[in-house]
Amino acid sequence: MKISDFTVEDIIKLNNKKELGKVAIALSMVDDKHDDTIVKAFINEGFKVVITRAGGKGEALKNKVLRNTLGAAVKGGVIDDGIQDRRVLTRCVERALVGLNGPMSSISGAGIKIGIVKEDAHLAVAIHGKIGIPGLDIDHEISGLGVHYYGLVNN
Repeated sequence: MKISDFTVEDIIKLNNKKELGKVAIALSMVDDKHDDTIVKAFINEGFKVVITRAGGKGEALKNKVLRNTLGAAVKGGVIDDGIQDRRVLTRCVERALVGLNGPMSSISGAGIKIGIVKEDAHLAVAIHGKIGIPGLDIDHEISGLGVHYYGLVNN
């Protein structure tokens, strides 16, 4: 068997159910050229999804991740613009950003791709990207996931 024998569905399912966190992770990790295709596919499966990005370093990066995620989720119709949905999204972003709490993110620039997915009253936010390591010709990969169940206003 080869890795090309697997599908996205093989990866996102657990016990024959599509897992919300895995969907968000797939959105954040898919090659950029497939963004529109995977977004449309998950929408056709009944999810509300959007992909966005953020870049920078230190606290500015964290602020951009939160602002860009909130803007994309509201503009993309994933969440309502009300305080409850914003609060839930903020908690998901906070959990996803744990991987950026180390000292490396305060001295190095990073580029982050963000996957946001809603199913019923549940929300997941995943980040994946790279932080440049000063003085070295390599980047350090980072990932994070925040999932919140039963918190969204379910329209």
